Amino acid sequence: MLDYYIRIRKRLAKMESNPLLPYLKEAAARYRADGYNYVYACQMLRIATCFGKWMQHRRIPLDRITKQHVANFLHWYGPISCEKFAYRRRDALAAVNFVLAFIPRRIQSQPQTPAQVEVVRYIEHLRRNRGLSESILKTYRHYLERFLTFYFKRRQVDPSVFTATRIYAYVDSLPTGRRNERRRLTCCALRGYFRFLQLQGVSTRHLLAMVPTVRQPRAALSPKWLTAENAGRLLQSLNRSQAIGKRNYAAILCMMDLGLRVGDVARLSLDDIDWRAGTICVDNHKRGRPYRLPLPKRLGKSLADYLTNGRPASTHREIFLLHGHPRGTPATAAAIQSMMVRAWKLAGLDQQFSGTHVLRHSVATRLKQQDVSLKLIADVLGHQSIQTTTLYAQVDLPALRTVAQSWPEVRP
Repeated sequence: MLDYYIRIRKRLAKMESNPLLPYLKEAAARYRADGYNYVYACQMLRIATCFGKWMQHRRIPLDRITKQHVANFLHWYGPISCEKFAYRRRDALAAVNFVLAFIPRRIQSQPQTPAQVEVVRYIEHLRRNRGLSESILKTYRHYLERFLTFYFKRRQVDPSVFTATRIYAYVDSLPTGRRNERRRLTCCALRGYFRFLQLQGVSTRHLLAMVPTVRQPRAALSPKWLTAENAGRLLQSLNRSQAIGKRNYAAILCMMDLGLRVGDVARLSLDDIDWRAGTICVDNHKRGRPYRLPLPKRLGKSLADYLTNGRPASTHREIFLLHGHPRGTPATAAAIQSMMVRAWKLAGLDQQFSGTHVLRHSVATRLKQQDVSLKLIADVLGHQSIQTTTLYAQVDLPALRTVAQSWPEVRP
């Protein structure tokens, strides 16, 4: 399969000594089977071949490849000091990771420090007992590991050395940024970690009191919401005669009719729909607490149309799949967001709206206009707190105009 992309015999002959040759062949077969663009696949294989030569020149065996080796190759292939090489490094990282995925136990982890071991222990506790999503776990891991590494380096973690002065000094050293996000998430990670230590029998009640409370202003969300006219324009702009149009139509209806987050749309599985009962199970990845909603008739028809007439053949259970390369793999949240950017532009609404969350806001606003209680709106959106729902359910301005008195005339 490698000769399909590399048709120069001299170049193929030189690749015989490349240590990555067996895995380059597997990568080429995967590129061909998944329907990757021919030029793109050739470029990726060329970069991976270059990585194999780089390894051979430095005498790095396959079973000793580490993440540091990959980082060193990226710096050699596209120096970080030159901004024009940013895309070059991005393509190189994608090519190397794709080929290394075929090597069993390809990248050895660097020896973990005591701080990293402690963080892993805490994250496993959250995953097992709290059911938090992987995105939140990744965030907590990042901020807690930075905090513990800052104080202990490679020494054993000892909670007894923490003092109010040290905790406040570390939090104060963090940049404020947008809405104090780094400070707030660091304090959240520390509170959770100290509660975890308390469950392990370590007295941390005094440490919990030491963690500062970072003020996070939470203003109301944007008052923009989708009217019936704009929603019709958006849906009519989609070409439902094509398979990808059927997918986009069904994905948008998931957010427009049910108020699903884009991450929940990407995670929807064939097993989540109960066609006989007319319900759909939402993963609710942000809270890790699935909930079930009635399946609207319009959404059910669009999903059935896509599954029977548009969805590529695939072994994956996710409903929404990629129609480009790699064809038949699950569509990510980023892919659906990119689709929405194109849909707004196609409908001529890109100057008014952007992103996918406006569809979720519109559902809450529409329900509020229909005098639905905040508790029911919270259940539809999967909110744990009604206070969060109040930010989504915007003020009904048209209803206020009907009861507001006109401004009195000012006589000269």
